[in-house]
Amino acid sequence: MRREPKATSKSKATVLGSEDSFRMLVEGVTDYAIVMLDPEGHVVSWNPGAERIKGYTRDEIVGKHFSCFYPPEAIKRGVPEKELKAAIKHGRFEDEGWRVRKDGKQFWASVVISALRDKAGKLRGFAKVTRELTERRRNEEQIRILNEQQQTILDASPTMIFYKDRENRFIRVNESFARANGRSKEEMEGKTCWDIYPRETADNYWQDDKEVMSTGQPKLDIVERMETQKGTMYVQSDKIPYRDLEGNVIGVIGFTLDITGRKQAEERIQQQSREIMELSTPVMQVWQGVVVAPLIGSLDSQRTQQFMERLLDRIVETNSPVALVDIMGVPTVDTQTAQHLIETVAAVRLLGAQVVLTGVRPAIAQTLVHLGIDLSGIITRSSLSAGLLVAFEVLNLQVVSKSASR
Repeated sequence: MRREPKATSKSKATVLGSEDSFRMLVEGVTDYAIVMLDPEGHVVSWNPGAERIKGYTRDEIVGKHFSCFYPPEAIKRGVPEKELKAAIKHGRFEDEGWRVRKDGKQFWASVVISALRDKAGKLRGFAKVTRELTERRRNEEQIRILNEQQQTILDASPTMIFYKDRENRFIRVNESFARANGRSKEEMEGKTCWDIYPRETADNYWQDDKEVMSTGQPKLDIVERMETQKGTMYVQSDKIPYRDLEGNVIGVIGFTLDITGRKQAEERIQQQSREIMELSTPVMQVWQGVVVAPLIGSLDSQRTQQFMERLLDRIVETNSPVALVDIMGVPTVDTQTAQHLIETVAAVRLLGAQVVLTGVRPAIAQTLVHLGIDLSGIITRSSLSAGLLVAFEVLNLQVVSKSASR
């Protein structure tokens, strides 16, 4: 192995100029290794920071070639010589990489090598400053591993997850979100919402995002349509602020569930409910000028509204002056039910028709009295047949038997 010549006292004086001035400048520095090298790369000065970081005492290292700070594989590749040549060519060389302590252990370091020249431009040596970054490197590696693990978890989730910045760009998405949009993660990341979706849809998404970012508060249970390459989906989204380490809001994190199946099931249920309600509130014409609306079951606000609309429409269609409303199938009558009936009667009267309330059983009559419901302005009968006779009277009709007419 080639032996490097030791630095002479003359070379040391040439590089340092005034050793006392140099020592006053760097002796108190312990966070950085400050090393002076001669033009061949031998150590001519060594501060306490270098002793702490690299493990050599001043007496052990002065005169040795600085390549002893590099791993064997770096020496084989000629890295130390290349760094000195780069410093000579450009005046300064900067790098981060692995270095070696006296005990053989490697550490991650930031290295700056500056070429030192006299006024005539002649190379006099090098100043080499090293800062240990092992802890930072370890933290960065842990963060990288955590990010990879987090991405693995995100990609395994059936929930569509995305991160967006303040410019409406997707900066991170999981597999479910990319797949739902018919794209790869790489195709989505870096794109804006407007690059992916129709303008109107993207604008709607962006309004929610801006609200979350401006208020710093989550926005939950957002149900909306999502246009994808595979067609329209219904989704439910939760959006929360995306914050940096200082707590500043730098974007939005979204969690989106595909609720297309649930939405379609809800629509089917609503359709079936409408159909059932229509069957439970039929309005029939039983005679020229007479319609009958038998009610079965309890009356709530929604059902009353639909019943009223169907009854009024049927009265207009048939031009009937009399409507029989039969409540024989209503199990109980409370204040709300009675109020609904009164409102229905008032609406029919506005059309110029007469309402006859039939099917008023003794129990219901007693309940209405106890509740203080005033039905004195409404014609009531105990049965539908009795109500039909009232209708005939209103129409000035008379029902007679065939035997009586002979």
